[in-house]
Amino acid sequence: MKTDTNIRKESDFRRLWRLVRPYSRRVTAAIVFSLASSGLNGSIAWLVKPAMDYIFVEKRYEYIKFLPATIFLLFAARGFSNFVQAYLMRTAGFRLVCDTREKFFSRLLNMPLERMSSSSAGDMISRLMNDIGLLGNVLAQSFSAFLLHIPSIVVLISIAIYRKWDLALLSFLLLPFIAWGTRTLSRYVKRRRKNVQHYLAMITQRMGETATGLRIIKIFSMQRRKLLQFRHENRKAYRQFARLVRLKLGTKFLIDCLSGMAVAIVLGYGAHLVVKGSMTSGEFFSVLTAIVMAFNPLKKLGAAYSSLQESMGVLERIDQVLNCPDEPAGGARIKGLKKQIDIENVWFSYRPGGQPVLRDINLAIRAGRVTAIVGPSGAGKSTLADLIPRFHSPAKGKIRWDGIDLNSIDIRSLRENIAVVTQDIILFSDSIRENIAAGRPGATMEEIIHAARQAQAHEFIQALPNGYDTLLSERGMNLSGGQRQRIAFARAILKNPPLLILDEATSALDSVSEHAVQVALENIMKGRTTIVIAHRLSTIQNAHEIVVMDRGTITARGTHDELVEKSGLYRELYHTWQT
Repeated sequence: MKTDTNIRKESDFRRLWRLVRPYSRRVTAAIVFSLASSGLNGSIAWLVKPAMDYIFVEKRYEYIKFLPATIFLLFAARGFSNFVQAYLMRTAGFRLVCDTREKFFSRLLNMPLERMSSSSAGDMISRLMNDIGLLGNVLAQSFSAFLLHIPSIVVLISIAIYRKWDLALLSFLLLPFIAWGTRTLSRYVKRRRKNVQHYLAMITQRMGETATGLRIIKIFSMQRRKLLQFRHENRKAYRQFARLVRLKLGTKFLIDCLSGMAVAIVLGYGAHLVVKGSMTSGEFFSVLTAIVMAFNPLKKLGAAYSSLQESMGVLERIDQVLNCPDEPAGGARIKGLKKQIDIENVWFSYRPGGQPVLRDINLAIRAGRVTAIVGPSGAGKSTLADLIPRFHSPAKGKIRWDGIDLNSIDIRSLRENIAVVTQDIILFSDSIRENIAAGRPGATMEEIIHAARQAQAHEFIQALPNGYDTLLSERGMNLSGGQRQRIAFARAILKNPPLLILDEATSALDSVSEHAVQVALENIMKGRTTIVIAHRLSTIQNAHEIVVMDRGTITARGTHDELVEKSGLYRELYHTWQT
């Protein structure tokens, strides 16, 4: 894996080549048309001398009839070359955006959860949409400008030097100042663009939080506070963007001033040479035309370099995700749980060196039995359950599946043997049928309906206008909480896993729904290894073993009756559940 430091040290040229390489055929074709356009630019400047000297100075007016047609053909050919070159580069830029978004999305799906949990959803969405969208400018504008304008500048400078080398070189004495100023300002542009993208990510996150939490915002009258937060971050983004624009326009202003100075030098000194008879009027206007035409693409080249630095700053943010490794692959494959899961001396914290969330956990979860984990909020119950599917890895200690270290088991194989139903129900913007079938892709309609019946969901699904083909809105918000929960149960039932983890899985159900699902749960848990995390007595009192946790440690374990007798914390929780 490349670290952020490695990413920063990679040269901009290598980054640029890495972006361009997949589209080299299209870029090569664009180079051909760029060279053609540059040659035509040079032809226009070159023809100024013979046109001035032969037609106007020597008064050979019989050739004037060819002048309009020649100029038209040259401009038309140059316009066609520019058109094809721009089309090739812009479509390559769009393709770059499309391909990079696919790579980025694939990386999100396959990166370890520890890496994902260290970034907000809003930040990831901003990188996917805003940052990657800006990458299209690398090919469509910046790289395209280099292809088009560098050859033109070389050709035009060569013509100016050929016509009158001392006059041309005099005007180009300012080029080092242009290059130095452009490079210096572009470094600041790169830094400011990264700041802008950071604040855009914060705005995206704030908008996502507001959209999903609008009910809470309204019921607690938080509108003004949320507006002030958004306004503060939005105006920070504006100030950073304004500074970015000033720097970009400052680059153009610098090039304009120095270009104007160069043209003034040519006009002053060139006119003096014409008066002295050291050069003809045709040579003078040819050099002047070449220099004027050269400084126009030079100005665009400065702007392109500034935009390139912008894109390179954005690419650093994207590379932080693209260079993140996949979850570890390979290892032993397992099928079913035959003996038990052993949790041995496990410690865990969410940040290296941070406060431990789990402390020296030792627990055996026997196959075919129901193990309940209870305790107050923040005791570490859900964190402990998350270690088994390897959503996180212990800082110390081992977890073994039938004696095999989890780290030695293929992660896909491990998760194929586990289903998880949580309090925070995740449904996707697909049909109900597709959401249930996610538990076992390729399941028949009969199997989907059977799973829905077991989860007590079939009746309400059939009552919907489109039944199992009803499309769900984001997170399934067009269903009630109990309905969403039962679809999640149906998905887990269809998967039919050896290990079922229920994390507050009945908390969103009303008493009628809970009773119906409780019957289904009792059926599905028979003979199946089940870990139940719950606050409700009804979901854990019949467990084979109940584990009591507090502040990241196990304080007691036993059956319900045993714990009522010997555990003060469990007894307190029990009385709370009864009230």
